[in-house]
Amino acid sequence: MRESWIDKNDSVIRDDIVSIAKEKTGLTNFKSAGVLRGFIEVLASVVFFIYKTAINPIYANATLDGATGVFLSFWGLALGVVRKGENKAAGHFTGHSYGEGSIPEGTWIVVEGTELRYKATRKISFQADADFPIPVTAEFAGSDYNIGSEMPVRCTRVIPGLDSVEVGGGRQTAPGENAEGDGSYRERIKNRWRSQTLGDTKATYKYYAEEVGGVREAKIIRTPRGPGSTDVVVASVAGLPAAELIEKVEANLNSHELMGFDVLVKAPDVANVPVRIEYAGNADEADIALIAESYARGLGIGGRLALRDLYAIYEPLGLKTVEIISPARDAQAAEAEIIQADIQSVNITEKGA
Repeated sequence: MRESWIDKNDSVIRDDIVSIAKEKTGLTNFKSAGVLRGFIEVLASVVFFIYKTAINPIYANATLDGATGVFLSFWGLALGVVRKGENKAAGHFTGHSYGEGSIPEGTWIVVEGTELRYKATRKISFQADADFPIPVTAEFAGSDYNIGSEMPVRCTRVIPGLDSVEVGGGRQTAPGENAEGDGSYRERIKNRWRSQTLGDTKATYKYYAEEVGGVREAKIIRTPRGPGSTDVVVASVAGLPAAELIEKVEANLNSHELMGFDVLVKAPDVANVPVRIEYAGNADEADIALIAESYARGLGIGGRLALRDLYAIYEPLGLKTVEIISPARDAQAAEAEIIQADIQSVNITEKGA
């Protein structure tokens, strides 16, 4: 008999119960059609169900490294670390007009070739031959809505006087953000624990910088400017952080008295990686481009663009062929850099059936 039934299957538990029955009763014959065997089968099923639904999950989540989901949230709340929630992207697109008109509140603006939609949050009146901002918010929450300035967009209805709409020239007021995953949440919990030591440690700066909503990652770099000099390099969920986000991080560090030395909160440098892709299959060019942009955005500060990983992301699309022409090899960002996919061309060579 095993010392524990944790993570054991039903047959193992059944065999152990049979062994116990033989030992305690002195009986040796437990035929499959017998009454005693039927009782043992029921007992084994009940015990297995209890272990599967209650004991095993509790045991697996008994440590911080093993905890997931709501159990991990309990670990976080014990240290005052709240899991970051999802958020809708918001900001302004730019409209170009040839005549007078207005865009009604609630008008949908779509990214061509994708299912991404944004809604105009209020009625916008415009004059002829004008460039004007259109306040929008994403249909759903998530980082997929942090689109690049070159992505083509259009209104889903005809607006008299409106010539075109573009992302470029507008600005994002709130980044789209996914609900925080277990991996990054667990790391923040660990940094909160490490930050309780005395002194301005890297873990302390990292925890309080990443505590701010909209921050994807913070990297702490000791610099040669003098004693205590530190750079807090911050990447947002949309890539480069806006000035407002930098200010929020500075304020949070100041509120915990962590800015007494030479500390500089800054955006990462950008390593633009030209991306050219050719493919054959039933997918839109815009989706192919968004996948590459999203992959690069998720690499983080000092990340590495690995062609093997990028090819793997395209596999679920079931494309006939896909060839990443550029970059020709993996790209490695410097310590304080983020990689940004510079989409130069996405060409379809053959449309799928």
